[in-house]
Amino acid sequence: MKLKRLFTAILSAALALSLCAMPAMAVEGTTTTGTTPKTSTSTIDIGQKGSITIYKRALDGTVSGTAGDGETMTAPGTALKDTGFTLYQVMNTQQLLDYYNDNPTDKQVEVEDYFTDYTKDKTAAGLKEKYKTPYREQVFTNAQGVAQFTELDVGMYLVIETQAPQAVTVPAEPFLVSIPMTRIGDTAEGEASQNQKQWLYDVTVYPKNSIAKGTVKLVKLGKQGDKTTKLADVQFTLYRKSDTKDEYTPVQTADPLVTDANGEIALKDLTKGRYYLQETGYTANNDKGYILNTTGKFYFDIDKNGKAVAATDPAITDTNKVSDASFTIDTTGTTLTVTNYKPDIKKTVTKRDGTADTHEADYGVGDDVQYTLTIKVPENVASLKTFKVTDTTVASQLLQKQESVKISGKNSAGTAVNEIAASSVTVTPDKNNSVMTVDFTPSTLAAVAGGEITITYTATVQSGAVVAGDGNVNTAQIVYSRTTNTEIDEGTDGNKPYEITDKGVVYTFALNIHKTGKGGTEGEKDLKGVTFDLYKKVDTEKTNDKNEYLFCGNPYTAINDTDAQKLGLNDSGATEKWIKVKTLTTGDDGKDGYASAKGLPSGTYKLVETKTVNGYNLLSKPVDAKLNLTYSEAWETKTTCDKNGNLTKRTIKTPTYKRDGETVTPGEEIKIINRAGFTLPVTGGFGTLLFSGIGVLLVLAGVGVLFSLKKKSNRA
Repeated sequence: MKLKRLFTAILSAALALSLCAMPAMAVEGTTTTGTTPKTSTSTIDIGQKGSITIYKRALDGTVSGTAGDGETMTAPGTALKDTGFTLYQVMNTQQLLDYYNDNPTDKQVEVEDYFTDYTKDKTAAGLKEKYKTPYREQVFTNAQGVAQFTELDVGMYLVIETQAPQAVTVPAEPFLVSIPMTRIGDTAEGEASQNQKQWLYDVTVYPKNSIAKGTVKLVKLGKQGDKTTKLADVQFTLYRKSDTKDEYTPVQTADPLVTDANGEIALKDLTKGRYYLQETGYTANNDKGYILNTTGKFYFDIDKNGKAVAATDPAITDTNKVSDASFTIDTTGTTLTVTNYKPDIKKTVTKRDGTADTHEADYGVGDDVQYTLTIKVPENVASLKTFKVTDTTVASQLLQKQESVKISGKNSAGTAVNEIAASSVTVTPDKNNSVMTVDFTPSTLAAVAGGEITITYTATVQSGAVVAGDGNVNTAQIVYSRTTNTEIDEGTDGNKPYEITDKGVVYTFALNIHKTGKGGTEGEKDLKGVTFDLYKKVDTEKTNDKNEYLFCGNPYTAINDTDAQKLGLNDSGATEKWIKVKTLTTGDDGKDGYASAKGLPSGTYKLVETKTVNGYNLLSKPVDAKLNLTYSEAWETKTTCDKNGNLTKRTIKTPTYKRDGETVTPGEEIKIINRAGFTLPVTGGFGTLLFSGIGVLLVLAGVGVLFSLKKKSNRA
């Protein structure tokens, strides 16, 4: 009998060591403290209740330790919360007593005995049918990593880890626990030690789990058209999925998740599991104008190797999951890239010679100016609440023509998209400005996402157009939502749509004549009533179906070559075409000697004097009107947004005007002098009497000489 009891004690110790043991070593701060376990001596007290206390620790594979002994101890690793354990009774009280008292050594029980095929399935589903009913339902470890089954009858129990946290790479193996087990963990020595002398009813076990951790880099990019840049000062929140519920909670990080100067954030020591990132905004005064996807969730998993992978198993049904090209994971599993988009707008004006890709041109009052707006469409345009284009002019200078608006598009591959319709196109002038608005419904623009929209239209130069100077500027804007959240009120501060502004300018010029006399009755006074015809040499003017040249919105017929030569406009044999565009008379503007013509485009003009003041001669040849002007590009350009994320790409400056390479001031006065003519004699006039008188005097003088000579002859 003593031999049998000794064998039972040895068997119990072996069972505790083989089924309840785990690698362990002393790790500072991880000592667990338990209450004094219940024990009994010699025989098993079948009326005693027992317990199994599980301390669940997470190990990263670099820690090793000593075997467990069924009692509390210093354990390695960190507490692992939300690990689920389920308890199955494989021997009741009597079966356990029989096992200890009568079981021969060749029938030692093993965990595998209770599974259909342990090598294929060691989960609860793999249990043999008679053991599948849990003795105690699943319990989860708390924040200290502790789970407990109490008030257990004497028996043999199988513990299965039925739900592992996401961080776990390999769940703990199922293990057997005998209630009670022979005590082997008493720290007393010598005769005082109760090891091998007592039955232990409160058993503590330390099943180990290995976990995976990884560090990944988040890279934040901004994309505008074909240009990509790294975005600093963008804020994110990282969420991790619960181990027990389909819920996500923010991950507490040492520092706020804000992209650095390189547009990067290091996400350190992420345990295996499922996560998503969500961007929340820019830091104060650092808005870049890129559309934030504040409703989108950038899901990813950290796998058993600590690498980032696509979150596909199990599938995510969240409609806010971002699955497009704005979120990517590199093939090494170390870099997450989130891309935001921003539209762009380019405003150009077509010159009179047909040159289109420019921001400045010159036209005359009455001309229709051709404008083109090219909009780079963001890839996420269909997710926006607002996407519209405006063009604003000073109404007295330029007035858009609503019926001239045409809209076309291209997709991201550059292929034409035929049906691009605005929800509305309006031109609204008031006493100050004229505003053209082309409003789109973003959800209908998916076909051109990542592509282009082109808007062409004309505006007519008005009589109030500014002459030279800073020109007649009109301002185009693309107005678009700040975020993909279509539910926000965009009328409130902080939510107002972004604006990107581009500008174009049209110049007009003026001719100013100052006519004075020289000599004659008027002296150098200003001469009123002198008339000039203003001719323009045909250069960029187009013709209508009657072969008339269109100038300042009106048709003109060119004079013939013979007349052009007679007027001195062309040299002999020259074939340049000329049109008479205006007749000017000095004094008509209310000031003697002065005449002017405003709102003219640059070109070669000649003044032909057709009438002058009495006593003064007409000019012998045409006078150059000095309107063959060139002008420099005069823009101050910017690429940096203001603190609210808005961008004005260019601001006008006064250009440099030149004529024949020399810097000039447009509209300088042209001084033209008429000289007095000679007065011819007329019949009966004073001139005839004068000549007659001289003749009489000469005859008398001759007679006198003859009489004098006769007297001298007689004396002789």
